[in-house]
Amino acid sequence: ALNGCSGPAAGRDSTAIRRPAMPTVAPAPPAAQVRMPESEILATALRAAQHNDIPAALRTLETVRDLSNRARLATQVATMLAERDPLAAAAFATALPAGPAQTSGIEAAAHEMARRDPDAALRWAVELSDPTTANIARRAVATGLVQASPRSTVDRIMALPSGPARDSALGFAAAEWARQDPDNAVSWLRERPDDALRQHVTSSVGFALAQTKPPRAVAVAAMLPPGRDRSLIVAAIAETWVAIDPIAALAWIKELPAGELRAAALAGFDSGLGASTSRRIAAAPGQRRSGARIRGGTSSAASWLDLDSPAFAAWLAMQSPGLSRDEAILEYVRQRGGLEPAAIGQWVAALPGGSTRDRAMEIYFDGLLQGSASQAANWLQALPRADRSDERIEKTARQWLLTNPDAAAAWLQETTLPPERKEWLLRQAGR
Repeated sequence: ALNGCSGPAAGRDSTAIRRPAMPTVAPAPPAAQVRMPESEILATALRAAQHNDIPAALRTLETVRDLSNRARLATQVATMLAERDPLAAAAFATALPAGPAQTSGIEAAAHEMARRDPDAALRWAVELSDPTTANIARRAVATGLVQASPRSTVDRIMALPSGPARDSALGFAAAEWARQDPDNAVSWLRERPDDALRQHVTSSVGFALAQTKPPRAVAVAAMLPPGRDRSLIVAAIAETWVAIDPIAALAWIKELPAGELRAAALAGFDSGLGASTSRRIAAAPGQRRSGARIRGGTSSAASWLDLDSPAFAAWLAMQSPGLSRDEAILEYVRQRGGLEPAAIGQWVAALPGGSTRDRAMEIYFDGLLQGSASQAANWLQALPRADRSDERIEKTARQWLLTNPDAAAAWLQETTLPPERKEWLLRQAGR
């Protein structure tokens, strides 16, 4: 019967007929990666750091994909390690990527070292060479020691080998002393020889008082010679004073002689009232801004930034020399973002576009999200559409859904996230 069949195979040589393929076994799918519980990650990283295997500790933390959770665990490692071995904690914290976790870790190590051995803590802080970590450490050590004994702290620092590192630590200590006890701090300052070191410390004290007790800062500003530092302090005084007592601040400004100091004070007054930075700089071509008059034309450290404010300029003047433009912007955001979230959020958003702005936005956003998901959501919502990335929206939603699911869900529905991603996030949160 088969001989009468016709079809595509008819008449072909039998060798041309392909044999059925041998059955094959597909390779097994890769096993799902097992994620360690956070408690195990924390214990493993802490154990590695205790044995001075910092790379292993960092690799363990890198298994945590979510950056905010990774930063939180890194902070816990540094804090727990500081209680047992502050030097090991310092080594671990300085190896972390720059950001809130690194700052918190260095501060924890510095405070514990200062408590155990003040002289050793100061030596460690002034020997650090990286400008970012050095400033964090010196400020933390100086602040901790001054809170216990201000006069002996400045004497300890003065006994260190002279140089920019010692002068930086002295500036931080004097500023903290002025915040706690302005009368004695200023009296000590007036007893100092009238040299470059006194001018540096006077600037630090002036900026500290400008941000806490602006009327007291007026006399300190007068101790400086005419120039950039005095103008910056005057601007910072006005910026703070207008928020406390605008009538008194304006009366003080009216008493200033016309010229550079009054221009500086008016610029600070304008900033303190909340005038938009972008509006202030959107002047006609060739028109000079008040900020340019504040800074003068001699300081390259202050002239390279067009979007600064009196607050940023005041902060910059207190930093150690050597910070590049980008380093200064990022360090300012790290240090001040948690203390002044609203002001720093606006300042970051107003920075000119580019990689530095992108990095500053991420640093600020990650720090804000760790502290308050609702604040992070509000900040995102106020940004231009191009800055409200899906990744930032998702990170905020995941964090907020853990603490306030109703508010988070309502906010999420108003975002520009695709509907399928919104549904997925809500399902993940059990809604």
